[in-house]
Amino acid sequence: MNRLLLLFGMMVLLVSKNILAQSLSQAERASIEQYGEQYVRALNSGSAESYAKSINSIFAVSTLEKIGLARIQKQMERIKLDFGALEYHHSEITEFNMGDAISRVLHVYAKPSGVTMWRDLQFRIEANPPHKLTELAFIAEVAEPVYLPNSAITDPNTLSWLNGYIDKLIAENDLSGSVLIAEGERLVFERVYGFADAKRAMRITDNTRFNLGSGNKMFTALAIAQLVAAGKLNYSDPLIKFFPDFPKRKFAGKATIHHLLSHTSGVGEFWTDEYQKHWHEIKSLHDYLPWIYKAGITFEPGKEFHYSNSNFLLAGLIIEQASGMDYYDYVRQNIYQPLDMTATDSYFRNDGQVVLAAPLKREEKGWVIANQGLRGSSAGGGYSTTRDMLKFARGLVAGKILSKENLSTMLASKTRGLAEATDYGYGFILSNEGNVPSYGHGGIAAGVNFEFRHFPQLDLTFVIFCNQNNGAYDDLRKNIIKLITGAR
Repeated sequence: MNRLLLLFGMMVLLVSKNILAQSLSQAERASIEQYGEQYVRALNSGSAESYAKSINSIFAVSTLEKIGLARIQKQMERIKLDFGALEYHHSEITEFNMGDAISRVLHVYAKPSGVTMWRDLQFRIEANPPHKLTELAFIAEVAEPVYLPNSAITDPNTLSWLNGYIDKLIAENDLSGSVLIAEGERLVFERVYGFADAKRAMRITDNTRFNLGSGNKMFTALAIAQLVAAGKLNYSDPLIKFFPDFPKRKFAGKATIHHLLSHTSGVGEFWTDEYQKHWHEIKSLHDYLPWIYKAGITFEPGKEFHYSNSNFLLAGLIIEQASGMDYYDYVRQNIYQPLDMTATDSYFRNDGQVVLAAPLKREEKGWVIANQGLRGSSAGGGYSTTRDMLKFARGLVAGKILSKENLSTMLASKTRGLAEATDYGYGFILSNEGNVPSYGHGGIAAGVNFEFRHFPQLDLTFVIFCNQNNGAYDDLRKNIIKLITGAR
């Protein structure tokens, strides 16, 4: 597999020109999806002639001109060498609305013989007709692909199917976690499953707190927005105002709170292998500053998008200066308590008073606890439950902790037009699968998986946690989003 990934790294990334956002017709989808079966059939043949014929048929002319047929054929030979013959399952397209353009990926599901996990071969699709393939961008391991019901997520038949699907993932992949779907304040689906510890002695319950990962960034951005609304901060305030000892003073005079909250500041990522050797020494947000300063600068403010935890550590320190309060006290008193989020906080990992789901990673001997720091921060690592995150969603909709006008400012894209940028507001990821917009955030770390989504057009909230490194979690997460949006 390493050779395969190296080959991908050598490939030229092709960027298609933007076109007006318009979903594919059913006929166009069917035409593109048959490329997947054609690719696998050619791969299994092992014939150079079949490789060439397939490549010329399904890859874009621009790809053939820039990369060349021989390069793609070499890639197919490597895949054949690594995987052998593949059992084809099906292909499907996902669409990501980027405002005035749509990014599309063809997922081709196939399985090598003698293994349980399937492979998801992810091809980028050219923006303009005839919508041929531009590159094989990634290969992921997934649980067995499924055919999803076409009924609405609130339909009893869909919910019955979802229950059975989770049963299957638990039985085959030992999945642990919690999931909730709500329409307005009405619970549509709720389930907890698995264990909160490596010894399988403590079952997950409704009261088990899960790690949010980067989900705390939403709370940090909201705290900044509250202080802006109170006149204590401006999004245009430069970093130098709060960090006069910032190593790059000229840069700190240009980079602003706006840039921090949208990951467009250029401040480097402090989370490195070296940092992780010392993370048990971190006792407060101020302890992160030397690591952030050491991370350096990667680009001029506003010129690029680069996700960096350093941005939200600095934002947390700005909250402390502007409010005169400890960061943790501020978000507790101004976000969690007003929304009655009684199970949400940045607990110390060794807090014995509440049940925290242990972060688990799978090894040959079974599940073991992954390493982690002492406490979460303004960039992530706090804890919550699905019920509390529903309270959070309802509080945002009702304007309980921030006016709807100020929330709209946060949810307006700050990154459209930047190359290879996630559609990001202030602390919220903006999505549009199947032309159904949503906002929220996710979190991923060792033994930590989380996603929160609110779909305003449907007034529907989706929350999912998993305290494992488990590919079945991502399958469940993606398939629930497909059920909600109708995207396939």
